[in-house]
Amino acid sequence: MFFPTLGLIATTNVITVDIHHTIQDALDKMHHHNHRSVVVVNKTLHYIITTKDIIRLKLEGTTFSTPLSQISLRPLPMVDKDSNIISALNLTNEMDEHICVCNVDGSLYGLVTNSDIVASVDPQVILDTLQIATIFDKKYGYKSFPPYTPMIEVLEYMKDSLSDCVIIQEGSLPLGILTSKDILRFIGDESAIKLPISDVMSTPVDTLSATASIGEGLEYLKSSHFKRIVVTDDEGKVMGIVTQQDLISRTYLKWSQLMQDHFRQFEEITQILQQKNHHLTQLATKDSLTQIHNRHMFTELFAKELSILKRQSTKLSLLMMDLDHFKRVNDTHGHNMGDLVLKQFSELVSSLVRESDLFARWGGEEFVLLLRNSGCEEGYSVGEKIRLYLEAENFDMVGQITCSIGITEVNSEDTIQSAIERADNALYSAKDAGRNRTIACEVHQ
Repeated sequence: MFFPTLGLIATTNVITVDIHHTIQDALDKMHHHNHRSVVVVNKTLHYIITTKDIIRLKLEGTTFSTPLSQISLRPLPMVDKDSNIISALNLTNEMDEHICVCNVDGSLYGLVTNSDIVASVDPQVILDTLQIATIFDKKYGYKSFPPYTPMIEVLEYMKDSLSDCVIIQEGSLPLGILTSKDILRFIGDESAIKLPISDVMSTPVDTLSATASIGEGLEYLKSSHFKRIVVTDDEGKVMGIVTQQDLISRTYLKWSQLMQDHFRQFEEITQILQQKNHHLTQLATKDSLTQIHNRHMFTELFAKELSILKRQSTKLSLLMMDLDHFKRVNDTHGHNMGDLVLKQFSELVSSLVRESDLFARWGGEEFVLLLRNSGCEEGYSVGEKIRLYLEAENFDMVGQITCSIGITEVNSEDTIQSAIERADNALYSAKDAGRNRTIACEVHQ
């Protein structure tokens, strides 16, 4: 095989905590293993809890005895361990530094990082000439505080910031640094958050010159066990902070310039990246008129929900909704008024369903609604609620608008085509029965 499988490069010694354990258990694991994050395992779904999550929960007043199952956690991307490494390129992004490598049954096998993938794609490329200073044309910034700043102010900043560290400086010269690891040391101490930042910062600050090469920067991170580099100019003034991911991104750029010399090796990578870019271009997530999900996005999300249903035996119900006699609105009042009706209908339905439900414009005056953890009976109740609210709604210049609704329960053997077909048949039954009504079909119809 031209590229290795993910199972061959994955790190299998992963620090994990069960989702039924507490926040304190996760914090203890971070302390014990000197990690900024821990993988939270839950059968076939895996999440991550990070220092930023700990900070957020602390500031929100959440007790650390709370089970991890009761807090919001970010799921990690997952891929089969026998998959080619090229598969992981489609999962890499700025949010997820780690990717879960799973066994056939969905259990956790190990982890791979973005840098693991880069190194395995072409381990021979060594960037000894490209200076770190060259990436500052992207204006990698940093946040600094004076040493007398109260810790609570810094925590409030870091809670919502993408950065996980701040620099403490006088003028332009660094005095210290406060990282997520530093915060873990005192986050449980109620009195510590009232201290000035100078009392808890790490000092002195280890820095690297902007004239160092990217290769030297990666080696510096590896040997120092740091997550970031504080970069300074010739006078020792801070220019910015770069991470391993920043350096890796620059590595990709350099490799693209070496394409001619490595054409055969990069041909497959280039094709995958082009497909990914094309996919992202097509993936306009919102319908331009109503600002709800469009058909393409709904199809993507339906596939994910169906996968979860197959693994966990949850329930899903699908509603197809069509505005009755909508052509009359366009013919009588014009398409602009028709557009306003569609927008008002979308706003009405959005206000009646849960944030976790998937509402989308299927096309024209047809809409689809996927209800999580809901069977056919719950779907029927929601459909009737929407229908009755719409019947009571007043549309300026148009008056009353009604809709017909068809409902089906999604089963594990379904595809989106089969589920849509059943819901569509139920919708047409509602139309044939006189419109302005809700009809549910049998799940295996």
